[in-house]
Amino acid sequence: VSRGRQSVSESIAGTVLDSLEFARSGGALERIVRLDELPRLADLLITTDGFLSLRLTGWRDNDKSWLQLDVAGELVLCCQRCLDGVKLPLEIRSRLRLMAPGEEWPDDDLVDDSADALEAENELAVLSLMEDEVLLALPIAPMHEKCDPPSADAGKHGPSPFAALAALKK
Repeated sequence: VSRGRQSVSESIAGTVLDSLEFARSGGALERIVRLDELPRLADLLITTDGFLSLRLTGWRDNDKSWLQLDVAGELVLCCQRCLDGVKLPLEIRSRLRLMAPGEEWPDDDLVDDSADALEAENELAVLSLMEDEVLLALPIAPMHEKCDPPSADAGKHGPSPFAALAALKK
């Protein structure tokens, strides 16, 4: 784990950090994450070939501790209309205020939705935090702008079973 102003570009699997210390020291962490390292996300993808770039920075401001998580890359999801792959360019920028365990988000900060709250942890799993933010950024039903639903090939599957029902109706 990098501390201070240095950045490291090694594998992120298993990387944990003390979130408050990371913010206090102005930490910076940069990684390239393979899509197959994100199991919850991988279940939603057509292919796990590829990667996402991650940058996590920390800072303190007016006695508040902050993390900034930037994630960029491209995912291939299943189009809910045609069932083919649909490319989703990803540019996530999450500003997270670290809150002490049990501390409530101040009412005056609720009006400003430019940041989210995150409970400060001694062992923050960076990969899990990244995966959570990516999952939250996904569309509910990914679709191409224009595509056709899959068509049933009647010759391949034989006559429709509903055709026999239509004949009984007559």
